[in-house]
This record gives sequence, C-alpha cells and structure tokens, in this order.
Amino acid sequence: MANCIQLEDYKKAARLFAIAGAYGTYDTYRVEDKTAHQAILIIQQNIFSSFEQSQTNLLLQNLKQELEPNSESLQAICSQIKEIGFPQYHPTYMIQHGIGAFTGNKGNGLIEGFNSNESWVLALNTYLRCEE
Repeated sequence: MANCIQLEDYKKAARLFAIAGAYGTYDTYRVEDKTAHQAILIIQQNIFSSFEQSQTNLLLQNLKQELEPNSESLQAICSQIKEIGFPQYHPTYMIQHGIGAFTGNKGNGLIEGFNSNESWVLALNTYLRCEE
C-alpha cells in the first residue's frame, strides 16, 4: 500500500487498505487477548505518519469512493477478497501487541473452538459491508 501511495496509485492503495482492514478485523475475532486488538490502530498510525497530509487526504478520498455502499467498486473488492479467502497465517503481529505477550500467554493466543467461516463472513459484512 505504501508503495502504491508513493507511485500515486491511490485507487490500488485504497483497495489494499480495505483488504488489510478486513484481515485485521478477522484477526480481532480470533485473537483471545483483547488488549492485542490495538495492533490495528498502531499499524494504521505508523502507516499514516509516514505520509504527507496531502497524500493521506488523497488516500481517504479514494477509500470513500472505493468503499461506497452498493457501488461497483465495493462489489469488485468484495468479490476479490472472497476469492482470496480468510487469512491462513497465525496473527503473531497482533498477539505480540497484547498484555498477554508480556505476562505469558498460555496456548497459541487464539480463541479455542474459533469458527473461521462464520467469522470471515462477519468480518466482510461489518468492515466492508459486503453482501452475501
């Protein structure tokens, strides 16, 4: 996404931001330590702090356009991300941001009995407002 912004391809950057946001939302559903969920905000702050205000404004403008409810662009993003599917990685980046990482997490940091499919649909519907 940062490379796209540097190349002034704000549309692509907005789409990548949307996908990353859906993945981050999904990760908040599966990571047990709720204090770790702040990782999303920290990552976003780090990303935005590296750009000039004019670049951030252009990204936000493109996000608004690309994620317009019921728009063709949102439908295309939803189709693409559904095709990619839910994350297959272990969300270490998030788990390491929680208090549990300092007090000795027990287990792998994920919610036991987590329903991947149900949570993926929920992430798409709440974060991107994708329709089923």
